[in-house]
Amino acid sequence: MSKRDYYEILEVPREADAATLKKAYRRLAMKYHPDQNPDDAQAAEKFKELTEAYQVLSDAEKRALYDRYGHQMPRGTGGPTGFGFDMDMENMTDFFESIFGAMFDRGPRRRAVQGKPGRDLQYELSVTLEQVVNGASLEITLPRPVRCDDCGGNGQAKGHSAKTCPQCQGAGQLRLQQGIFAVSVPCNMCGAAGRIIDVPCPSCQGQGLVEKNETFPVAVPPGVANGAMRVINGGGEQGREGGRDGNLNIVIRVKPHPVFERRDDDLLSAVQITYPQAVLGDEITVPTLEGSARMKIRPGTQSGQVYALKGKGVPRPNGARRGELRFVVEVDIPKEVTEKQRHLIEALGLELGTEVRAQATSFLDKVKRLFD
Repeated sequence: MSKRDYYEILEVPREADAATLKKAYRRLAMKYHPDQNPDDAQAAEKFKELTEAYQVLSDAEKRALYDRYGHQMPRGTGGPTGFGFDMDMENMTDFFESIFGAMFDRGPRRRAVQGKPGRDLQYELSVTLEQVVNGASLEITLPRPVRCDDCGGNGQAKGHSAKTCPQCQGAGQLRLQQGIFAVSVPCNMCGAAGRIIDVPCPSCQGQGLVEKNETFPVAVPPGVANGAMRVINGGGEQGREGGRDGNLNIVIRVKPHPVFERRDDDLLSAVQITYPQAVLGDEITVPTLEGSARMKIRPGTQSGQVYALKGKGVPRPNGARRGELRFVVEVDIPKEVTEKQRHLIEALGLELGTEVRAQATSFLDKVKRLFD
């Protein structure tokens, strides 16, 4: 069965603005909500249908994609058929608050307080190109918020008891209701803790957390990309009152190298050769990340020509092999020459003059043909 047009579902024109969309959704949602129509499967389906339509059209990016593709969305833009939808009322608090806002009546909701989860922390780790190529086992030390030893993380001074929050009555949650709609939100008076600290712990000032330097091992895999993230589960801020610990997200930042530049799995650099080496060829010494290597210059090498050493680049993610180390050749032209050198160059010019002029003419002819 084909899906109905979202604009048709909400009974609005395609050019409807945000205010019109919200007004239409509020009117229809009140009409078709399952609580308003018990045991009416058709009304429940209509409610789900119009909620899905509003969630898409109220999002500017999703609306633009829908206007362009309709329900036949390309994969990766919102689900196998375009836009996913999960009718889980407990997880739609923010959505319904954005629609009905202050119209809800606040009241306590009896719900067990599940503790305060710790926040994720982020750390930027600078590594060298050599460490990227070879891999490395490093350690980092950073200040981490951990549970206070004096109060055990509850923020209350020893010998004192916290008071039950009068607004949520210890539930940590408030029930927001407008007619048939009801959702829950964290209590803003106690911060979802369900209790209020009257005498704060002097060690943590009632926060339940103190900073402590901790050291973590970090494995830098060969070939890791700049900006890649390594996650240490539970290495972030510690949770309180049974809440889970946050994670430590480590972002890899590769330092610029004075000689090499990375391009995917290859390394780029430049090498200078003399005019005689360019004309006659030679074997020269070039730098690599593992030391020096020998590279052959073929006779007749031109400035800008690229030579590659296989297996001297960056390891590929699967570890099967490494990329190339590529050198761009620059022919070094002396700025000053001796009198003897001048005579020799002039003699060479006379010797090659006819050939040089012929090459120049041929080159100009090629350029002209590009514009014919």
